[in-house]
Amino acid sequence: MNEKPANISENIHQLNILIVEDNPGDMFLLEETLGMTRIPFGKVWKAHTATDAIKILGEHTVDVVLLDLSLPDSSGFNSYEQINEHASAIPIIVLTGLADMDLALETMASGGQDYLIKGEFDEHLLAKSIQYSIERNRIRESLRESNESYRNLFYNNPMPIFIWDLHTMDVLEVNEVAQKEYGYTRDEMLTMKITDFRPSTDHERTKAFAQEFLLSDVARKSAIWHQLRKNGELMVLDVSSHRIDYKGRTAILAIHNNITERVRLEEKLEEERLMKQKEITEATIRVQEKERYDISSELHDNVNQQLTVAMMYIASAQQRSPENTELLKQSSSFILNAIEEIRKLSQNLVTPLIKHFGLGKAAEGLLDDISAVNNFHIDFNADSFYEEDILYDFKLNLFRILQEVMNNIIKHAKASTVTITLTRDASFIHLAVVDDGVGFDTGKHKKGIGIYNIMSRADLYNAEAEIKSSPGNGCHITIRFPLTEDILVSED
Repeated sequence: MNEKPANISENIHQLNILIVEDNPGDMFLLEETLGMTRIPFGKVWKAHTATDAIKILGEHTVDVVLLDLSLPDSSGFNSYEQINEHASAIPIIVLTGLADMDLALETMASGGQDYLIKGEFDEHLLAKSIQYSIERNRIRESLRESNESYRNLFYNNPMPIFIWDLHTMDVLEVNEVAQKEYGYTRDEMLTMKITDFRPSTDHERTKAFAQEFLLSDVARKSAIWHQLRKNGELMVLDVSSHRIDYKGRTAILAIHNNITERVRLEEKLEEERLMKQKEITEATIRVQEKERYDISSELHDNVNQQLTVAMMYIASAQQRSPENTELLKQSSSFILNAIEEIRKLSQNLVTPLIKHFGLGKAAEGLLDDISAVNNFHIDFNADSFYEEDILYDFKLNLFRILQEVMNNIIKHAKASTVTITLTRDASFIHLAVVDDGVGFDTGKHKKGIGIYNIMSRADLYNAEAEIKSSPGNGCHITIRFPLTEDILVSED
């Protein structure tokens, strides 16, 4: 305590001091001691009672209070409480006797800045006590303002904020917006864990998230989470999580940004985009089918008729020129072959068998025609396929998909065997095509127009399509169509 105080005049200017002391002798000694310090005083006010002190505090600016706890109108800790109520932002130095040490310590615990034992201090100790009390009070006020700013930032933030323990998952604090957003009271939320606000499917992810913060240097992370309100309503939130120390516990301060409506809007826009794409694809397919029909009609009604007329002329020429019979017979054979090929092509273009005999029979006819002119065996199984309640447009699209798959096999696969199965269960229609051809690398292979047509038609019905292949191991194509109203005939 013999340490020489710092040059106070460099840091403190014109201090206004209030002395609250009812003993004239002690008041005189205190004034004399103050006069011997190097503290630059502005004004020194003197009060003999707590009432007088409170009046001075209300009328003047005071920098330090020197307080005796034994006053005519109050005593002990009550004196400190009365003065502190009107001087909570002003440092208070308690003046006490040896017998009141416990009381002095109690005032310190309640916010008093220092205490001095009467008769045991000199001007150096008094100066140091004033200087240190002002500095401690400045730090305390700074912390109070900082805490107040933090509280305002936390409790008045427009977004929901949680603080939760990384070890136990316990919710440690929430702001008022979080209470309104989730529909719980603060007391309810402080008995819950962060996993209580998340679907059970996200619990393991939450534990892994906490471990990442505990076992690494990660201090901040943003992620999309699903959260549950008290009424069970599911929300989508963009959560910014910050690792903090909260009252000695390793915790996460999580700021929640509710993006549920934005996600719903994005999903709606994506749904509308897919619907528009579906409409475009359907329109394209309708145009393709019309073109197929027009070409088929042209071949059947025009080209075949002209070829038939040509056959009649050849027959007439055979009668008139017997010497050219062999040549005319060959010409007649070529024309007959052309008529037959056009007939088959016309059938493939309009697929009349689907309406008359069903998809299964139409597929059989297609595959029979293919095997008749190609050097590979086709094994087709559609025995368990029930199609009585399936819409014609879907059957036609499935038939076109099978056509595209077989065209790709004919052009590229060099297969010896092709196995095709068409099945149906309670929820899906399944088409599987397996060949033992040369295969290809699906990672490098660019999708051609055939694959594009297959996928486009499958997308019309929200089907799941998968292509498995590798060089030398053939190709396995599976398409699974969900049984929806786009496929099934309406019961109405």
